[in-house]
Amino acid sequence: MPLWVKVREVMVPAAEFPAVREDADVLVAFRILHEHYHSKGREGGWEGFQSALVYDRRGKAVGILTLRGLLRALELQDLLETLLKSDPAALFFLPGCWQRQYIPVKEVMRPLGVAYVSEEAALWEAALVMLKKRVNSVPVLAGGE
Repeated sequence: MPLWVKVREVMVPAAEFPAVREDADVLVAFRILHEHYHSKGREGGWEGFQSALVYDRRGKAVGILTLRGLLRALELQDLLETLLKSDPAALFFLPGCWQRQYIPVKEVMRPLGVAYVSEEAALWEAALVMLKKRVNSVPVLAGGE
């Protein structure tokens, strides 16, 4: 795919992206991500989203919650490093260690202002933002929002 293609031509629309409220518990967020992550079936492997958009009470997007951030919040960094190098799908089959946690999503999300691109940006610009900010996904904003 040419790097001068506009981000809006390849982005996933917000309506199709997993979403969670900022006041939700991280366990709720984990379940939402689990629902959007599934086996490819006969092809093998897994596919799906490893992040969710975070909205406030008014329905305004305020951040992004990544699987990596969620696992850091749950203090499973060592497990994260091991599993992400192999098959991240295994994360969804861990025992009930998730149930002892009550952490609001707002405390572990990445605010929108940290890393984002305009829908008019070229793919190379989005790639540059991700490299500079050391993130693997960025929200796409239309008209600055």
